[in-house]
Amino acid sequence: MAHIFDPEERHKLDTPERRAELPPEETLVKAGIKPGDIFMDIGCGNGYFSLPAARMVGPKGRVYALDVSGVMLAEIRSKVASLGIFNIHAHQVTRDKLKIPEADATMAFISDVLHEVDDKKDFLAAVSAALKPGARLAVIEWIKKETPTGPPLKERLSEDEMQVLLKKAGFTEPAAAELSASHVLYTCAKKSAI
Repeated sequence: MAHIFDPEERHKLDTPERRAELPPEETLVKAGIKPGDIFMDIGCGNGYFSLPAARMVGPKGRVYALDVSGVMLAEIRSKVASLGIFNIHAHQVTRDKLKIPEADATMAFISDVLHEVDDKKDFLAAVSAALKPGARLAVIEWIKKETPTGPPLKERLSEDEMQVLLKKAGFTEPAAAELSASHVLYTCAKKSAI
């Protein structure tokens, strides 16, 4: 079983070091977010990307913040209420069988989550099933090499593994771009049915 991020460590999700390595707005722009998007943040944690995404998609867009942790979602709901943000919808999902709420999403976003999933094939199939053809997917994962922080090397995914997983789940060939010394961004889109 893969290592799962402990919600009690959620303070580590928003640190000056993480903001320097993965600045949220800049990272979302690189991932392809657009005004008006219906954006699904799968494994949203404490809202590190969901909150800026809500501003970036604007009043015509929506953000679906999905996580297995009720603790994380409670923190997002608290932040949303205090900031007066009205276009974020927080939903708890189960770990064993990903069930995504129907949202007509134009973009799905998965950051530092896929390496924690035991059945990556089923997880990505569920993501694909929730998206219409042409919807975009951005996945951020740890580079498969030793870095000062991050999961054990054996849990990280190589670029070849990511290519195979995403294509088998019905996505176009992903483009890979190095985001930092320890993270890679993969972008692709759901293929049209043949």
